[in-house]
Amino acid sequence: MDRRSVVKAAAWSVPAVAVAASVPAYAASTPNDPCIPATFLDGLEPGTSPSSISFFPSTVMASLSYASSGQGGDSTPGSTGQVAATSTVPPWNYIEIEMVSQLDAGDWVELTITLSVPVVGLSFTLHDIDWVAGAWYDSVSVTPAGYTPTLGANVQGTGTAGDPFRPIGEGDNPISSGLGDVRITYPLSGPVSQVVIHYQAGITGNSGNQHIGLGDLSFENCPEEANLAPQTLQGTSLRSAPTSEPRHQVSSGTPKFVPCDGTEDT
Repeated sequence: MDRRSVVKAAAWSVPAVAVAASVPAYAASTPNDPCIPATFLDGLEPGTSPSSISFFPSTVMASLSYASSGQGGDSTPGSTGQVAATSTVPPWNYIEIEMVSQLDAGDWVELTITLSVPVVGLSFTLHDIDWVAGAWYDSVSVTPAGYTPTLGANVQGTGTAGDPFRPIGEGDNPISSGLGDVRITYPLSGPVSQVVIHYQAGITGNSGNQHIGLGDLSFENCPEEANLAPQTLQGTSLRSAPTSEPRHQVSSGTPKFVPCDGTEDT
């Protein structure tokens, strides 16, 4: 909601992805796993505004474009589109989506993510959906439909225009708390090539600015059930929050990650 707990200085020293062909790409983990390599938004410099992101080591490209209404004709109001960093220890990065005053009910900003080839299992995290007294409700919808949302403890809704993701209770929760997060996961059964995130000022109120964040973009290259060519869909991930949990083999009833050499992950 209101901007806080963020810093926009001091880039991480090891770049992890290529942004508009200006930042070198390096694998940030498991370089021998072409199906699920992990890269990090933390390799991007806070304050920069990437228009496209290349997920190393794949050739898949994600382009980012923005539109708005009621924001003075500015398609990227405030810090929209910029890489921002939390003030946590350690900090982690995300992409800002912001609206600035003077806000009216119904003002919106949209982010369109367009992939250079269709992918399966696309997923990402929307951070910091919340609300404080006297300010606008964060209201977020995502298209196309067909995804499974995993909601933070203070988020409700299904992500449609009629039932957007929105806060349950009042509270200016830190972005790092996860209370205002929504994890979007598309199925392995159907490829996705474009996603639109619609962020709107809802209900009544006023605010100098309000924002949400985008992070944790990933997709699957070698799902067991999807008969897709691995050379076309290289697995990728952009993680905005640090994780120390190892991958574990899952139950037989859940899609397993299988590297392109045919061996199962452990």
